[in-house]
Amino acid sequence: MALKIEDYNTNVRNTWCPGCGNFGIHMALKQALVDLKKTPSDIVLTFDIGCNGNGVDDIEGFRFKGLHGRSIPLAVGAHLANRKMTVISDIGDGGLLHEGVDHLIHAIRSNYDITLLIHNNQNFALTTGQATSTTKEEKPMYAFPDGKAEGSINIGELVLSLNPTFFARGYSGEPQQLADIIKEGIKHKGFSVIEIMQVCPTYTPESNHEWFKERIKETERKATISEAVKCVKDMDIIYTGVIYQNKNLLDYYSRLENRKGKKTELVNEVKNIDIKGILNIFE
Repeated sequence: MALKIEDYNTNVRNTWCPGCGNFGIHMALKQALVDLKKTPSDIVLTFDIGCNGNGVDDIEGFRFKGLHGRSIPLAVGAHLANRKMTVISDIGDGGLLHEGVDHLIHAIRSNYDITLLIHNNQNFALTTGQATSTTKEEKPMYAFPDGKAEGSINIGELVLSLNPTFFARGYSGEPQQLADIIKEGIKHKGFSVIEIMQVCPTYTPESNHEWFKERIKETERKATISEAVKCVKDMDIIYTGVIYQNKNLLDYYSRLENRKGKKTELVNEVKNIDIKGILNIFE
């Protein structure tokens, strides 16, 4: 029987606001997995806390919801344990750039073979609209009625400064293009970072679909990181597509000398070890 998007649907009613960009993101993700002929039993999805994290109930597969900002290390552990699984880490801009920024940096440095989906809705939406590192500085937010007092972080610039092997940007309002981007990320042998610009009708209503449509422009992948940086620097035009890819760097697992020649996965090598002899030393 042919795989269908319905195979990834669940019976749980989600709690997203009407018009939330998460609907389009999950539709794109399911479409990408179906196109790649990945069944729910082939997939591990890790989430953190936030509106994006509520998506753990909206898609079939092996799912793990962890602490705020900790989606990436969960995904890394799952991938290293069993590389036969397609591992996708799902996280919001708040969790990623606050508690999770160290995980992002080292995952790019290590080049683990997983795909990261960053929901960038420019706020902490689940906790009623606090400012994040991507919120416009002049925008009034909960606890910052005069705008935030801190600077901002451009996710694309940050990622590209760390010499990644894959960086792409999509938009929640263009689910077909986003599905194609996610497919490219999953097929890439290395750490694939996909920033998804997302509408949030409740807390950033000014950045609505019309606002994005005026600024979104598809682009082709760039040959060098410096060209890619120029592409993401100017947010007056939001370029989408696979912006940069380097296929020449090996992923983390392929560089492990002690795993070369191994035909089994780490999960297959787990076994009970008798530690009575060690414990007897402390008697």
